Amino acid sequence: MPRWSRRRILLGGVLVVALAIGLAACGPDAPRTSERPSSRSSRSLVADSTTVPRMLATDDRFSALRAALDSTGLDSVLATRGPYTVFAPPNYAFAERPSGTIETMLSQDRGRLRTLLARHIVERRVSVDGPSESRPVITMGGDTLSLHAAPSGVSVDSAHILDGDIEAGNGLLHVVDAVLQTDNSQE
Repeated sequence: MPRWSRRRILLGGVLVVALAIGLAACGPDAPRTSERPSSRSSRSLVADSTTVPRMLATDDRFSALRAALDSTGLDSVLATRGPYTVFAPPNYAFAERPSGTIETMLSQDRGRLRTLLARHIVERRVSVDGPSESRPVITMGGDTLSLHAAPSGVSVDSAHILDGDIEAGNGLLHVVDAVLQTDNSQE
């Protein structure tokens, strides 16, 4: 066999292997389903480009929320199949908290921070598309929020939803104008 043919065959083989590895790394698209896995341990990761944390990472308005989620490990939870709904306060909402509150929780009281963040996460899809009456929403932390129509749009407890029903592969994001207070919050 001529020498150039062996090189072509070798190069073709290398290209086929590289293509196969690249396609395997991409994996199938994440299904858009609202089915809940049978247990937490059975949750699998979703393609990184479609998860709630990945969507937050693409928007500079949420750097404080991303840091808080990362420090409590909730970013890993939100990277699983879900579905999840996240009421996402932008950076200015964290800045409006009493001075040093979030910074203190980030460095010293991650349990309290996790409790606060769990109030912003619901373990199912919750659309805010025009609720005509108040409806309760149970959070990951077990708190009950009130989702209701307000004169200026839709609100969750005392926070206004600025932008709602933003689709992620494993849930929904709703941008809210305030950090949702816990029931026993003294911050």
